[in-house]
Amino acid sequence: MLALLPFALQILILGAIGLTAGVLINWAIYAWAYFLIRPISPWMKPAEEESARQRQDYFPIIGWPGRARDKKVYGRGFWVRPMLIEIVWMIGLPWFYFWLAGGGLVGQAVVPSWWQAETWFWLYSIFLGLMTIGTFIDFDEKMIPDAVTIPGTIVALIVAAIAPWSRLPEFLAGGLAGPALRSVTHDYPIQEVPADPTWQQLLVVLAILVVWIWALLPKFSVWYCGWGTTIKFMYAHAFRPKRKTTCELRTKDRSLPGVTLFLCVMLLVGVVATLLAWSFLPAINWHSLYGAFIGLAFGGAMIWSIRIVGTYAMQQEAMGFGDVTLMAMIGAMLGWQATLIAFAFAMTVVLLGVIVQLIFIRDQQLPFGPYLCAGAAIAIYQWHVTWPGAARGVFQFGNFIWWILAASLVLMALMLIGIQWVKRLFGLTGEVEAE
Repeated sequence: MLALLPFALQILILGAIGLTAGVLINWAIYAWAYFLIRPISPWMKPAEEESARQRQDYFPIIGWPGRARDKKVYGRGFWVRPMLIEIVWMIGLPWFYFWLAGGGLVGQAVVPSWWQAETWFWLYSIFLGLMTIGTFIDFDEKMIPDAVTIPGTIVALIVAAIAPWSRLPEFLAGGLAGPALRSVTHDYPIQEVPADPTWQQLLVVLAILVVWIWALLPKFSVWYCGWGTTIKFMYAHAFRPKRKTTCELRTKDRSLPGVTLFLCVMLLVGVVATLLAWSFLPAINWHSLYGAFIGLAFGGAMIWSIRIVGTYAMQQEAMGFGDVTLMAMIGAMLGWQATLIAFAFAMTVVLLGVIVQLIFIRDQQLPFGPYLCAGAAIAIYQWHVTWPGAARGVFQFGNFIWWILAASLVLMALMLIGIQWVKRLFGLTGEVEAE
């Protein structure tokens, strides 16, 4: 209940929380890395070749310049980025809180209640923190770990179930009670009082949950061998069943991978929690949770479809699967409408990124995750501007919008095939590859 504290104390507490978040983000960027093992964070065990840690190294912000002594190990200026992350979060988190509390999501037209503003603050702060971690890991490694996207998705689903007011708001100008806010639901523009949960909705949620868990399983696919062989390979890679033959060279039999066991437990818990939510949650809470699952499915399916179409058209992997799980997290957090808006912003930002990368870096691999994160952050910040126009335009098409999206996917495939044909015709190589 930060709103009930004096202003100066609010600034002090929020700055301390932001600084702590910056330290944790820096730790996670290097601790959750998969390929590049670089214990740059002072809270990690130092590498053998770097100098001994000093007491001042543990002080946020001011400790980083002293780490320049290890530039031969990590490269010149390696300490600048983590220092800037801590500064930005120390300053940015208080600003973000007061922006939300002042009605920033609706353009200051209505000042939300303190409990609604603080729900947004804590939810979106976690969201932005995870996206910051995913962004810099993707820049470093061209991949987004599940340690970022799985917790973020779970948090989004839980908050949607217990706090339906946490969904992105819409400003209502009229009415006898004056200006007010209401949450944007998945069935916009209907926005009627939600009816009791139906068994059809339950089946949809359970299906989305199963597909999400299946997508997260460690699978090795070999589609060129046919559907039957591919399914066998996927099952063997995910569950590692015991071998049917023995060999003297094999001293240890295969066992169920820890990741698969964790995901199976998560599926069981998710199914039970969904059944309890469907049975006992009030209609408005179930409606909010259902919308979060729809957003999860929409975000993941959109990027998954683009990945499949782009890979087929360009004959190379067009997008990493981490981008699929990242967009699923964004969809669960923001809802499917805001996810579509975020993707549009991401496409604008990625064009600038491609130009900069080709001119200054000349790297053919383009990490797409940071641009999806940037698009989601812009969608939140510009929600009060983009949503009114989108609500009156794009989302008034109703179910026809799905045909528009399908047609856009077909046009994208034709465009990519045409680009590849032109490049082959003129002997051009060096395509930019999204990872």
